[in-house]
Amino acid sequence: MLDFTSSPPRTETRVAHGQWSLRDVLNVLFYYRRIALIVAASVTLLGLVIALAMPARYSAEARLLPLSAGVYDMQDAGGAPQPGQVLDPAAVANVELQMLDSLELHRTLVRQDLGRDATQSDVDTALRRFQSRLHVTKANDANVIELTYTDHDPQRAAEMLRRLIHLYFESRANVLTAGRVTFLEQQRAKIKQQLDRANANITVFQQRNGIVDIAAQVAGAVAQDDVLRKNKLDTDALLADGQRSLSSLRSQARGVPANVQLYNDNTEAARALGEMQAQLLGLQAKRADLASRFMRTAPQVVQVDKQIAALQATIDQQRATLVVTRRTGRNQYFDSTQDKLIQAQASVAGAQARQGELAQQVSASQARLQRLNAINDRLATMKLDRDVLADSFKALSLQVEQARVQLNQASDAGSPNVRVIEAPTPPAERSNPPLLLIMGSLVAGILLAGAAVFVLGSLRDTFLSPVEVERAIDLPVLAAPLEHDMRDPSAHHRDYSRLIAAIDAAGGAASRAVLLVSPNARLSLQAAALGLGRAITRRTPERLLLVRFTADAPVPTSAKEVAIQRFEGMDTAVIGTAACSYQRLDARLIAELKGEYDYVILTAPPLSEGYEGVELAQAADMVLPVIEAETTRKPVLQSLLTQLQDAGAIVLGAILLGRRSHIPPVVYRLLIERKWRG
Repeated sequence: MLDFTSSPPRTETRVAHGQWSLRDVLNVLFYYRRIALIVAASVTLLGLVIALAMPARYSAEARLLPLSAGVYDMQDAGGAPQPGQVLDPAAVANVELQMLDSLELHRTLVRQDLGRDATQSDVDTALRRFQSRLHVTKANDANVIELTYTDHDPQRAAEMLRRLIHLYFESRANVLTAGRVTFLEQQRAKIKQQLDRANANITVFQQRNGIVDIAAQVAGAVAQDDVLRKNKLDTDALLADGQRSLSSLRSQARGVPANVQLYNDNTEAARALGEMQAQLLGLQAKRADLASRFMRTAPQVVQVDKQIAALQATIDQQRATLVVTRRTGRNQYFDSTQDKLIQAQASVAGAQARQGELAQQVSASQARLQRLNAINDRLATMKLDRDVLADSFKALSLQVEQARVQLNQASDAGSPNVRVIEAPTPPAERSNPPLLLIMGSLVAGILLAGAAVFVLGSLRDTFLSPVEVERAIDLPVLAAPLEHDMRDPSAHHRDYSRLIAAIDAAGGAASRAVLLVSPNARLSLQAAALGLGRAITRRTPERLLLVRFTADAPVPTSAKEVAIQRFEGMDTAVIGTAACSYQRLDARLIAELKGEYDYVILTAPPLSEGYEGVELAQAADMVLPVIEAETTRKPVLQSLLTQLQDAGAIVLGAILLGRRSHIPPVVYRLLIERKWRG
């Protein structure tokens, strides 16, 4: 049984992780070659089907060059532009780019293409299809606008792009210049009307004020004005006397009512107002019921609120104009007072009429004098205004002609702002060649196949190469013969030479007892023991013993009782596993056998059959786990190492058996052997 208390201190052998070589990578790749080929072939076949079924597409191209000229020229007439007036060429290109990418411009082109009978849904569908096929961009290294339109028909692709450029020039002409021409023509028409009106006014003014002798007319007007002023003073005195008498009578009659009230009655008005109040309460109750079921902004609540407001306004109006039935009688004192007031008012009215007439005559006389003095000044001012309007009319006429010239230039490809440096032509080659898609699918298939191999390799918990074993257990793989080399006796020495050197270095000059253990493979243990024995025999014949522990073998008490047999020039023996649990007889037997042999190679049953291998590890000088490639699982191997290390065994390294090369010989010779020779 195990004796952990007397076990020697645990010794761990650490090794740097091996580096992945080209051979290891290719070996993993060809290990999953079927899956990789299926993935790559499926993706490539799918790409081939799509490439053959995909309709042909052609892309027509055109290039425009925007310039800072024409409507963008902000310099004054006859002068150089100021620093703040020079537009950035990139800004000009962005403006033209926005015009070319205008939704209305595209909609106009689509409507022309579909005809007048097209519905709105047809136009919207065609517009989305047109915009998906059109690409308008600005070149990165130049102030050039690039247009690309893709279609199944190369002629139609070029034609649509040509029509778009034509509509673009018409649209930009309307946006940048047509409005300016219309505005200038309207301003010129207004100035022309004002100029004609000024000339007509001067003519009418001269005819209406036909003055012969201005001095005589002024003297007669002054004499007439003196007489009128004297008559006006007399009338003012008479009017003041009559107004005082009228004021006295009004003070006496003030407060005297014309009628005397007999009684009043408002019963009918109050009853009508009460009915409206009842309606108001009904509407308010209806509004409260609707507010409990709907939101404040609901149409039902809003409608009731409007009815309540209208009814409330009607009630307020009725209250303000409440009709009261009254009966009145005539006041006799009021009638007599009114007769006197009427007589006084008649006298005052006559004086006021005369006073007003005289005031008008005086005003007319003064106005005539002022008009005669202002005729010359007014006539001069009118002529000056006419001259200013004439100059404005000439300037606007010149600007209209210049704007028309710019409109004509902006309406075609010869615009000073935009030049067509590459006109659209029907493309000769497809924009989606099948070969490109096939090559892309081939590359995608290779990448996906590599990804599939990477995922499968990451999920695999068995071993294909020594590098994987070293990374998993952090121990060196001292022997890893290929499967075909295990049948060649001459290759044993080459395959196990590193292992023999490690055993010699670890054991020094004394005899060595090496234990081979395996998780679950008995045949692998025998194959590893025979391979190691054959390699050692080539160096030190007659000094090697192979000992196999098995459950059905006898248990000798000393080394002399061990039955030695010869096999392929090597001494072999079989000992029962009961020696491991019988007073640690295995340790004494191994120690006695080490005294007779330089190398004692031990094999124990796999751990899947018993724990004798872990018990023998305490008696052996070193332990070598035997791993089967593509069979031994990583968790099982790690569990074995944990048990050996807990038992205090010295794990020198590992042996990897059954390793196969999945690389085809042709690929191996081309990529591996040529690299080594180089």
